[in-house]
Amino acid sequence: MALKVEPLHSEFCARVTGLRVAAGLDDATFSALRTAFEEYAVVVLPDQPMDDDQQIAFSERFGPLERTIASNPAAGTAFARQSNIDIKSGETIPPDDRRMLYQKANMLWHADSTFKPVQSLCSVLSAREVPPEGGATEFASTRSVYETLPASMQRQIDGLEVEHNIVYSRRIVGFDFSEEEVMAMPSAIHPLVQINTVTGRKSVLIGAHAKAIVGWTFEESRKLLDELLARATLPANCYRHEWTTGDAVVWDNRAALHRATPYDTTKHRRLMQRTTVSMAGS
Repeated sequence: MALKVEPLHSEFCARVTGLRVAAGLDDATFSALRTAFEEYAVVVLPDQPMDDDQQIAFSERFGPLERTIASNPAAGTAFARQSNIDIKSGETIPPDDRRMLYQKANMLWHADSTFKPVQSLCSVLSAREVPPEGGATEFASTRSVYETLPASMQRQIDGLEVEHNIVYSRRIVGFDFSEEEVMAMPSAIHPLVQINTVTGRKSVLIGAHAKAIVGWTFEESRKLLDELLARATLPANCYRHEWTTGDAVVWDNRAALHRATPYDTTKHRRLMQRTTVSMAGS
């Protein structure tokens, strides 16, 4: 079966069919998928059920995997578990549990791991168990933001660096790390303007973890970063994915933001497994 790529949005995002991830991909098929990833930044892979080992094997085709930080429910593994299901007991986690409070920030527009010294190339999210309503994931293109800026503003932001910090972003939703955790997670500095070395297209590295522009006041920083985020998240620049069990989505953390949307965590179960590919060695 030949790979089929169907655009889902005028600016980014495509549905890719004609492959079987769990069975492993030959080099030609993966190369075609990687080309679609570079072009569209977000690729939706419907009906691709996989277990943890299969997801790791697939994700590692893109590059080395990150380990999850201590506050995530799947701490220390290759998975960032997005779920209201206790990993040991299988029971629903109460809404006031620290693990659920930590996940509230997933509903802020963000790119994964920008707060780490080494950026993430992409994330792979697979739907293992989905609620009957709610729990969609929304995506926004940050390439179209840069490409639609006036030339004068493009020149202004080229060369700027941004401080990214997860302590800053989690505090937006009222979550606090311990003093020990804060010390272990200092800010990371990355270029505001990202360049895809394959396509040559530029994007902006923004989102909830983006705290301030290096060398600017906090007020000046927020004015620029908030403007860029507002441009990125205009409804016309977004794609909303309503999950079906077995779906997988791969997105470029350099060129797309995403956010979770609410569901009733007391009535419905949800289990999403995310692997995150580091740019280490890229």
